Amino acid sequence: MEQKSRSTLRNLLVVIGLSLACIGLGVLLSAKFQWTPSSNAEESLLKASSPSAALSGVAEGSSPFVPVVNRVKPTVVTISTERKVGNVEEYDPFRLFEDSPFWEFFHRQRVEPKQPRSFRVPSSGSGIIVSKSGYILTNNHMVEDAVEVKVKLADGTEHKAEIVGADSETDVALIQIDAELDESQVAVLGNSDEIQIGDWAIAIGNPLGLDWTVTVGVISAKGRTNLPIQGGGPSFQDFIQTDASINFGNSGGPLCNIRGEVIGMNTAINPSGQGIGFAIPMNLATKVVEQLKTSGKVSRGYLGMMPRELTPELREAVGVNKDTQGIFVERVDMDTPAEKGGLEAGDIVTEVDGKAVQDVTQFRMNIADHAPNSKITMKVLRDDKEKLLSFTLADRADYASRLGIQTPGEPEKEEEAWLGIRVEELTPSKAQALKLEDTKGVVITEVDPDGPTHNKLRQGDVIVKIDRMVIKDLSDYREAVKKLEGRKEAILFRLIRNGVKTFEAVEPE
Repeated sequence: MEQKSRSTLRNLLVVIGLSLACIGLGVLLSAKFQWTPSSNAEESLLKASSPSAALSGVAEGSSPFVPVVNRVKPTVVTISTERKVGNVEEYDPFRLFEDSPFWEFFHRQRVEPKQPRSFRVPSSGSGIIVSKSGYILTNNHMVEDAVEVKVKLADGTEHKAEIVGADSETDVALIQIDAELDESQVAVLGNSDEIQIGDWAIAIGNPLGLDWTVTVGVISAKGRTNLPIQGGGPSFQDFIQTDASINFGNSGGPLCNIRGEVIGMNTAINPSGQGIGFAIPMNLATKVVEQLKTSGKVSRGYLGMMPRELTPELREAVGVNKDTQGIFVERVDMDTPAEKGGLEAGDIVTEVDGKAVQDVTQFRMNIADHAPNSKITMKVLRDDKEKLLSFTLADRADYASRLGIQTPGEPEKEEEAWLGIRVEELTPSKAQALKLEDTKGVVITEVDPDGPTHNKLRQGDVIVKIDRMVIKDLSDYREAVKKLEGRKEAILFRLIRNGVKTFEAVEPE
């Protein structure tokens, strides 16, 4: 009996031991292969927080930019233009010796100097299809002074394009091709006011002739203004900054968000830095396009004063509260709505039509957004007292010559010849063609072969001084001509020729 009890107890212990061993083995295996409910929960959390899972419609492991490119690429076009340039000299083999001691010898051997000739200069960039009717958005500097514009679509077809209208003050232009397009070829325009710094930014365009190139980055900054753009920049600047790579040829192409909406038009680069490109916000471009489509030009309100940022130093100097927001009136021009409405230099503008004024950029945009002949009210601080002034805005185009703006669509008036030369205003496009960084001066367009300047001045020379009088524009040039009328002694010209400053002395006949 006792022996039987021991046998039963031994068998029970064996069963218990085997059971414990099985449980232990199960725990080890489940830990090794992560079969526990807690590990399943953790794995689900990791998957949910992964970037691919956060982007709806994107398969796990795929790039989130693929659907963006597939949607946007058919809406991007290559734009090829030709400009007629009449101020480039023919090749002169004697230039090989210009920096040598034999230059004077070879120069004197020339019987007749080569005369400049006109020819067409090609350039290329990008554009965005914005309508099934063939309307295409691009930059003004892409089509300015163009004699021929061609468009190549993503499907390889080519079309000639007409310039519907252009606005140099925002660098926006609208062209059109004679083609019926389908919905997939029309860009979806986004709300650029909603973008945030750090958002994805995808640029598509034709940099350096490499068609439909895609680059990716983020929105680096918003509201960039006063950019020193080579050859002169637009008057109204509110650029989006991005580190998505932008190069020559990207101009006019789209900057998109992660949903494939166009939130900007690539426009400018910083040639001395990497990862710094600029795009015109789509909301600004859309306002311009609507006017270009209906009238071929943009009408803006004009006040006639020079605004200045209200710095802490200015606040202290004029005795206003350090928290006061607004702009300082630097100057009021004569015979303008500002003068007629009673605005004075030294005033501080704090409100326009009841809305607070934040800075100069916002103030200028606000005035320009009003139509000519609009009536506005402004609250100003003057001598520690608030005043409410009323103004009727003029048309900015009527003051174009005062502002140095060339009105689109209007042919330039040919300047009367003086000393056998004719000149024109040095526009940003002409400065770019001549590879000049500045737009100060006037460019010679014609030299009379029988005049006193023959063999002295040349087509394409940029006059920056005459008899030591500074020439910034046509107004300065005309004033100098008036003062020197009838002069018999030699006149000294300061010129920029082939990018190099030089002097020439001309004896009037």
